[in-house]
Amino acid sequence: MGFIGDFAKAILILTVAFWFFLIVEFSMMGQLLLALFLLIAFIIPLSMILYERRKYRKS
Repeated sequence: MGFIGDFAKAILILTVAFWFFLIVEFSMMGQLLLALFLLIAFIIPLSMILYERRKYRKS
């Protein structure tokens, strides 16, 4: 993977970590509805990433 691919992967990992932190933080603050909304919104891109990874491994 080239420089651009590594850079994109790093941004993706940073975004996922930040999103996970936000879900935990909103849960701790008592904003469960907002945390649930973020969790549901997080499932969509996560499923797309997992699908692409699974497709890439089979090829």
